[in-house]
Amino acid sequence: MPPKSRKKSKRSFNPLAIVLIGGGVLLVAIVVVLLIAKSAINGWLHGDGFRDWLAARCSAALRSEVSLAEMKWEGSEVYTSSFNALGSEAAAFSKLGLDGVRAKMGGIQNKAFEVPEISVNRLNLEFSSRRKEGKAPEESTFNSGAAEGPALPSWLSRFTPDRVEVDRILVSSANIAVENEAGPVFLLSGTRSTMEPDFQAGSWEISAEGGKIAVPDQPEIRLKDLGLRWRGKELFIDQCALGIYKDGHIDGKGEIGFEDHGHFDVSLEISSIQVDELVSGEWRDRLSGVIDGPVRITGAPGALVYEGTMNVTEGVIEAIPVLKRIAQYTRSERFNRLVLNQATVDFKKTDGRVELRNLVLQSDGLVRVEGQIDLAGDQLSGDLRVGVTPGTMRWIPGAERLVFVEDRDGFRWAPMKLSGTTIEPKEDLTGRLVAAAGEAIVTELPTGVIEGAQELLNPSAGTPKTDELIEQGKKALDLFTPFLNGQ
Repeated sequence: MPPKSRKKSKRSFNPLAIVLIGGGVLLVAIVVVLLIAKSAINGWLHGDGFRDWLAARCSAALRSEVSLAEMKWEGSEVYTSSFNALGSEAAAFSKLGLDGVRAKMGGIQNKAFEVPEISVNRLNLEFSSRRKEGKAPEESTFNSGAAEGPALPSWLSRFTPDRVEVDRILVSSANIAVENEAGPVFLLSGTRSTMEPDFQAGSWEISAEGGKIAVPDQPEIRLKDLGLRWRGKELFIDQCALGIYKDGHIDGKGEIGFEDHGHFDVSLEISSIQVDELVSGEWRDRLSGVIDGPVRITGAPGALVYEGTMNVTEGVIEAIPVLKRIAQYTRSERFNRLVLNQATVDFKKTDGRVELRNLVLQSDGLVRVEGQIDLAGDQLSGDLRVGVTPGTMRWIPGAERLVFVEDRDGFRWAPMKLSGTTIEPKEDLTGRLVAAAGEAIVTELPTGVIEGAQELLNPSAGTPKTDELIEQGKKALDLFTPFLNGQ
């Protein structure tokens, strides 16, 4: 019996093969799609599409009209020669310009372009009333014209990042100017800075060093170290270290506002400033010492108010006319060059006027001066009290009995008024000392001299003792001569 023929077996279904084939096709498709997406994204990034997208978002974030120069790519870095923003009325600034901008791209995460670092050769920032008219630009309206170069496919645009996150910005040279209608009121130039922006919160953390600060009618200031927080139209100074004059140092903190005409509220602590650096003319030769103390600056630019306390160490006053005369009268050379053991004054400066209050100058064991002084331009006025140690004025007839009549705190006191100008100051104490000396000499003349004068002026009284009268009068004039000569 012939063997039965086998039926041809059907090929069995293998699901794994289908999966592998399907996976391979899908993988190829994904690779193709990624290549297409990469090509599209690269074309978009390297064309004007990305530049316009970036400008639109910067425009909305800064509330400004933004323009970007051509962007050049070198691997993951992009460079543009300039970035300019013209602020609207709602912007925190009026103008912003960046030259030589280079950014390192870190990829895309959470629909955001990650930028670890941006370096800028030069930054120019201006706060003034010159603004772009109209409402702040919005992303939807900014640069609505067709962009040159490849556009991003619509199916891919939904995955396009909607923001840029920057970790830090390095600026080699920053210049910041504040202006009002009258002109510049603040200029920071040539400073190196590092900025850490938070575009979502609209705030910036800024640190800086080096450079110079210029403020009208003030000496040039050197920037040593600076830490700022900038948000909207407010600038917060967390810490600040400045150099002024030759060895002067200033530490400060406070707040600066740029809305309307702007305002300052800054607290400073000054140290190591030489007195002769603050005064001019002959006063540089008359005053010396080292100043320290707190200062607060408030008000609008151009109308700032300075107030605080000055303490002087190693203070010396010399070549003051009234002191020279007192030295001659009292026969004490210590008055020619007063070494101050205590020197302090509260001050307030507003628009050409300086008020000095709670003035205290003391040379231990010799003299103490208290009171207040006002300066309006170069005009000088003041009400002071001068205290001397008992016995100091014993060589001036009538000084302690008629002028220094108040006894307090171990001193004998006399009032003194100041007038004149800072170049030619005047005081009334010397005149009162001369008058007191004259009165004391006349009232203390021997009785015979007075009676002789009466007889000389009264012919009916007979012949006076002329020789005796002349001799006694001569002695009195010898005592009085230095005061009459103003020596």
